Amino acid sequence: MSITPEVKSRGMKFAEEQLLKHGWTQGKGLGRKENGITQAIKVTLKQDTHGVGHDPAKEFTNHWWNELFNKTAANLVVETGQDGVQIRRLSKETTHNRPKPNMLYQKFVKVLEAGVRGPSFLPSWLLLEPEQLLCVPYQLSGRS
Repeated sequence: MSITPEVKSRGMKFAEEQLLKHGWTQGKGLGRKENGITQAIKVTLKQDTHGVGHDPAKEFTNHWWNELFNKTAANLVVETGQDGVQIRRLSKETTHNRPKPNMLYQKFVKVLEAGVRGPSFLPSWLLLEPEQLLCVPYQLSGRS
């Protein structure tokens, strides 16, 4: 059996030529003391749609509800007295993390579907067909 030589890409050939040009020989490591890597770094294509650095296991290891419960429980003090049990908060500060509305979509005006006659608060000229708009008289103000 004969071993087939490894087929190198154009980029790998160029890189090897540059290393050979600067005194490197096959089998020696990189670096001044020649103790670096001896094999080229293999690049693989990323096949999933997650971002770089995404940890798919974090969904199963991040127990946010447990952290929230512990934080809330640490803020409460239970006092027992003659008149029963009372629960008191250490901090009066509450946090409301509501998502901020997207400013891009906040500027849009809601409009009725095409072909549906709107309610009475819409100006009458908005309810006209495009051909009828050409016949609407333009009224000038009293100052002109």
